[in-house]
Amino acid sequence: MMQNVSRKKFVLILLGIIFGSLIVLGGAITALGLHLVSTRVTGDVTVDGSEFTINQCRSGQLLGFSGIQLSDASGRRLRVIQNPTDGVVSVSLFSANQDTGDNLGSCGTLRINLTSSYVNYVRNINGAAALNCEMGKHKVIGNVNFTNCH
Repeated sequence: MMQNVSRKKFVLILLGIIFGSLIVLGGAITALGLHLVSTRVTGDVTVDGSEFTINQCRSGQLLGFSGIQLSDASGRRLRVIQNPTDGVVSVSLFSANQDTGDNLGSCGTLRINLTSSYVNYVRNINGAAALNCEMGKHKVIGNVNFTNCH
């Protein structure tokens, strides 16, 4: 009788170790996967003479256009839109919490490479943009490199 109790205890401990190891391994794999597809944005952009510190990069596919949307902490957004027919790139600046923006015209270049990673059927993109826009009261200048924008 005592031998059965010891054997059951041993099996339970062994199963606990196995399941615990699987949980740790799954967490490590998830962390590695997130690191491999994390969004990275580098570069310098100024908007109307002040630094535009990018804290978010979105694929235009998510928003219904070909290109990227860059956002800063105050909620301003830069949309760099590439016409899929002729490749012409136009830039729009949106103030925080505004649905409509100011079109700054065709004043930039955009290079997009599609990645092999998808999130919710939206393909992540890599690439670069160079902006040199001045229209009305707005001036946007800078270069951006991005990886895994979603």
